[in-house]
Amino acid sequence: MGDSIDLSGDGGVLKTILRKGKADAICPSEDLPLVDVQYEGMLAETGEVFDTTREDNTVFSFELWKGSVIQAWEIAVKTMKVGEVAKITCKPEYAYGSAGSPPDIPPDATLIFEVEL
Repeated sequence: MGDSIDLSGDGGVLKTILRKGKADAICPSEDLPLVDVQYEGMLAETGEVFDTTREDNTVFSFELWKGSVIQAWEIAVKTMKVGEVAKITCKPEYAYGSAGSPPDIPPDATLIFEVEL
């Protein structure tokens, strides 16, 4: 634990496991694409939290392989196991790119998410 894994092959999506998943847990698959996560998203440059499910203890559910989340999440979450907590660092081209996501995410922002599957 603690070592960054380059999931995109170009440094664009880095994953660091903060807590391993359950020993018998499986990863999401095309047969099991629906996932529930809790997360906190921060701007890498300032550390400012721009979105979180932790404050109100909610869960964000989505289907992988549908393009409904940023590319970095599509790449990283499918490598996670239930119970795993990971830090995912996303370069702009794997997040919101040059457009950003106003008003919270500026253009060309590198994002850091702490995600629990």
